[in-house]
Parts: sequence; C-alpha cells; structure tokens
Amino acid sequence: MEKFVVVLAGGKGERFWPASRVNRPKQFLKLMSDKTMLRATIERTRPIVPIERTLIVANSHLVELMKETHPEIPEQNYIIEPQGKNTAPAICLAAANIVAKYGDGIMFVLASDHYIDPPQMFRDGLDVAKEVILKDDKLVLMGIQPTRAETGYGYIHVDEKIAEYDGIKCFGVKSFKEKPSRVKAQEFYFAGDYLWNSGNFMFRAGKILEEAEKYLPECANSMREYIENYGKPQANDILEKAFENITAVSIDVAILEKSEDVAVLWGAFRWDDVGSWGALERILHKDKFNNVISGKSDNLLLDTYETTIYSDNDSLVVAFGVTDLVIVNMGDVVLVMNKTRISEMRDLVKKIKENPDWKKYL
Repeated sequence: MEKFVVVLAGGKGERFWPASRVNRPKQFLKLMSDKTMLRATIERTRPIVPIERTLIVANSHLVELMKETHPEIPEQNYIIEPQGKNTAPAICLAAANIVAKYGDGIMFVLASDHYIDPPQMFRDGLDVAKEVILKDDKLVLMGIQPTRAETGYGYIHVDEKIAEYDGIKCFGVKSFKEKPSRVKAQEFYFAGDYLWNSGNFMFRAGKILEEAEKYLPECANSMREYIENYGKPQANDILEKAFENITAVSIDVAILEKSEDVAVLWGAFRWDDVGSWGALERILHKDKFNNVISGKSDNLLLDTYETTIYSDNDSLVVAFGVTDLVIVNMGDVVLVMNKTRISEMRDLVKKIKENPDWKKYL
C-alpha cells in the first residue's frame, strides 16, 4: 500500500502577528532557519515519501503563494478547501482524494508549522505507524513525551503496549485530556503515562472515511458523493455545497476521541507546535543573557535580558536596558510586547481588526 504525506497548511497563525499575515501566514515564515516552516515539513519526510505523493491541503487564496515559494510541489498535489472548516473536513477531503485516485493508501497527516528534531527519529516513528496500520488497521497518533507541565497542549492517557518495533513503542489509548489547568498539567507530567498530542496522525485513507461514517456522517456522505464523481465537472460543485454545510470541527473531537481503533506512538524526539512567540526561546539558541534573535536585521542589545527579537528586514534593532520583551520589526509594523502578554495575542489582533484603516496590517 502506497504512503502519502498530507500537509495541513491552511492555518492563520494569528499568534505570530505581525510577522504572520492573512496573505502570508506562519507556515511561510523562516522563524527557525533559512527554510520556511512548510518547506521544513516537506523535506522532513522526503527520504520516505517522494514529493509526488506529498499532498498539500490549503485554502485557495494561499495556493498561488505556495506555487511561488515552493515550486517543487507538483500543481496537481494541491487539495483546495472551498472553506476552512478545521481539521476533520480537511483530512476527510484529503482521504477522499487518495481513495478516488489511488484506491487507498496510508496517510501521514502532518501540521505545516511544527519543530521536530532529529527528523530521523520522526521518520522512524512514521515507519512504525505504517507497520501498526498494516497489521491492526489503527488510527495512530504521534504522542510526545512531555518535558514540562504544559497547559497549552492536549494530553493522551496511554493504555497497555500493543506493539514495539526497533525500540519504538505503540500503546492503546485510555482517554484524551484537553488543555488542563496548571495543577492537572503537573499531575500529568509527573504521572509518566501521559503524552502530549502532537496533532500529527497516521492511518489508512479508507479507514478514516469509515470512521467518519460512524461519527461524522454529514461529512462522510459528502465525501462519498465526491469520490463517485471524482474527475467529473460536478465534483467541485459537490465540494462547494458540502463545505457550506459541514460543521467546522477538529479531527480529534469529531473522530479520534470517539473511535475504538486508536493507538498512540511514544515519541521521544524534540517537538514544539511553535504556537506563539514564546516558542522561539524553547527552540533557538540563547545568548548568555537568555536573549533570542531571529531574522535578518542587525541587532544591538545593551543591558537587555530574556528578550526575543525577530526582524524580516535590513535594519538595526536596538534594545537598551529592557527585559522580558518580544520585539518584532516588520518594517510597516513594530510590535513591542511584554512576554507575560503572549497568550493575549489573539485579543490584540482582534483590536487591530476593529479599525478598518488598519486592515492593511493584518
């Protein structure tokens, strides 16, 4: 059975404003290296899945930018969502395309904006997931061994071990725990049998559609009609109508938390969902004063501590006598924010949206 990488690339990345914009969201940024996060995601799996079987799910307004910035992706590999309706409809649409075109296949469903190191350990995990799928036809989640009591992630309570290949273990799933309180996060961290839910999934395309028939029948029925008409003129109309009516819901809530055929890999590699400006200090090199610098500008930091600076233009950023700040220099917008307010970024963006004169900055 052929393997396919499915990259979900439709996110907005509002918590990385002002670097992330409506027409160039987070996955197009070079936050951690000289590669966009999308390109890093694609290259991470190239050794085990060729580019010809790497599919990108995105909104139509981003496809032209992807073609321009990532010309190596074949044009026919873009799967265009008529509307963004969260991950469940997006994944079912990708599965429907694979079933319609190839009969079936193993899907490695990946977020386009995660940090993973070393990539070989991640690829080894995908190979193990493939074996579990071929043997037991499970919906496999990529779990991550927690390194801190994190309240911003979902957790997976692992059950008994069901398989082990080359030292990589796969477990059943007892339950899912959504973003916990600080006290609960500490309990999960110290318990030793909870994993972070990384939001990367592996399963057979036909299997996820079968599970959708049980738990998301509205979406499954539309996808079945789309498969029956694949390649015909009416296929696009079927999708347009379907996405008008399909409920916006995550794959976790819609299917994975309800299915009886779920398993989780125990991933021990470094992982971060790079969800906000606070992620950079967990990933990038810090100077002796715990400052983090990313981007293209020249920087002068004097008596400055615990500060993160990102700039995408040739300029000079000077920080003098400050601490615990995030400074983002985008030329047309400069953001200066105390780190304690990082979690409020979406509220800040909402304020910007309220002023029609500032739409150009979004």
